[in-house]
Formats: sequence, C-alpha cells, structure tokens
Amino acid sequence: MTTLLVAMAAVFGAIVGSFLNVVVHRIPRDEPLGLLRKTRSYCPSCKAGIAWFDNVPLVSYVVLLGKCRACGWRIPLRYPLVEASCAALFALAAMRTDALAAWTPGWLAFPIVAAFSAICLAATAIDFEHKILPDELTIRAGPVVGVLGALFVPGLHPCARDGTALFGLALVPTLKPALASLVVGFAGAAMGAGIIALIRWLGTLVFRREAMGLGDVKFMLMCGLLLGPWGSILAIMVAMVGGSILGLLIWAVTRNREIPFGPFLAMGALAVLFHGASIEHLILVDYPAWIRGE
Repeated sequence: MTTLLVAMAAVFGAIVGSFLNVVVHRIPRDEPLGLLRKTRSYCPSCKAGIAWFDNVPLVSYVVLLGKCRACGWRIPLRYPLVEASCAALFALAAMRTDALAAWTPGWLAFPIVAAFSAICLAATAIDFEHKILPDELTIRAGPVVGVLGALFVPGLHPCARDGTALFGLALVPTLKPALASLVVGFAGAAMGAGIIALIRWLGTLVFRREAMGLGDVKFMLMCGLLLGPWGSILAIMVAMVGGSILGLLIWAVTRNREIPFGPFLAMGALAVLFHGASIEHLILVDYPAWIRGE
C-alpha cells in the first residue's frame, strides 16, 4: 500500500470521524442523523448552525481555538480526538488490509475493516459519555458489516482460510471459503456473546447488582461475526487485561468506579483484527517461555 493511498485513507478517516461526532451526539438523544435528508450541523450549546469552513476536521478546532464561533462554548476534546483516531484507524486499515484479507484485493477489504473500526470508535465514545452501547451500532450496523466481511473477505477469519477447519474440526469439505467463513462468523458471534453473557451473569450473582449491561453482550455478538471464535476469545482476553490496567488508572484519577467495559471490548477487537497473529504468539509462545525463564 503506497504512502499516498495511506494518506488518502487518513484524510477520509478524519472526514468520517467528523460524522462520527454527529453520531455520538445524536444517537443517545434520539435525534436524526440526517442520512436521508441533510440536516445542518449545529452548536450543542447555542444551537447556531455551523458553517462549512468551521466544520473542517481537526483544522477548524485549531483555528477556532476549541471554541464555538457564535457563543464561545468550549468544544469538548472528544471532537478532535474522534477525528484523529478515525484518521489513524483508517490509515492502519489501508496499511493492513492486504495482509488481513489474504487473497482478497485490498480495495474490497478496506471498506469492511474501516467500517468496523468506525463502529467500534463510535461505540467507545458513546459508552464513555453515556454508559450505553446503542442498538443502532451493535445489532443493526455492526452485524451487517460482520456478515459482509465473512462473505466477501473470508481471509479475515484465520481458521476459515482453508475453508475446512474450525478449531481443528473438519467442516463439510465442499464448503466454499465464503460459506465456511460465514459459519465461522456465526460461531464467533455465539462464542463472544456467550462468554460476555456468562461473565455478566456471574458478576451479577457475586455482586448482587448488574455487573455488565446487555449492550456488551450485543457488542461481542457483532465483533464475533468478524473475528471468529478464537478471535473473540483473544479480544475478550485483551479487553480484560487492558480494562484492569486502564480501569485502575482511570479510577485513581477520577475515583469513578462505574467504568464502562465496551471501550475495552472495542480495543480488544481492533487489536485482534489488526494484530491477531502477534497477540496469539505473545499469549501462546512468548508468555509461557517467559514464565519458564527461557
């Protein structure tokens, strides 16, 4: 993937990130996104319309010094962070899709990986701000991306690349790669959602209050479609380790114990999607060797 294409992907990602900020603000408030009928962006504080030259991703935030031109309202740091994060994720998707997709052309794999990254990013921002994972992302947009990825980019499922194996068990030998990948995807959805549902049930039983929302279960159902069973397990492992470390840091700074788990699931899913082989090697090879002192 050339530097120019990666740069173009980053610019496109920043533009998509600007739209994700609209998604993050409007979905929890049940406001229309304006996909079918264009609705002008507005300042959440004074409701004044935002001109196009004040709506350029990242640039406008710097030019305006992080304030609304009309009322001086301080624009939350979340806005440039989402735009920059989306730009970085799209650039990474452009760099990694050739390897991720195996035999599938990068131009076909990129939109699937980029769309999944955007959904994870929007879900992360909403969960941090509102403590919810909306169905619009987890059981509407996400599963569509997962099924399309399984059908048209079967190389995303490492255990489905030969079209015959799932956890070492033979599937119907005549399955085509796309169909085999779809089977693996549904198995991954069941695995991911099932593990989180079990953790949620056990946590509720132990702490006598809801330990985890149903949104997390739905979120892993979405992720499992694209990651497969083993990828879902790895993603949850990464989420639990990352959530434990970062959760303690967040608690130490804010003293807030109500830390959403969705952002860490998104982090784990993206980490496995982009660097699953390295994570698997770290867990199964490097870490045991370190324990043995080798």
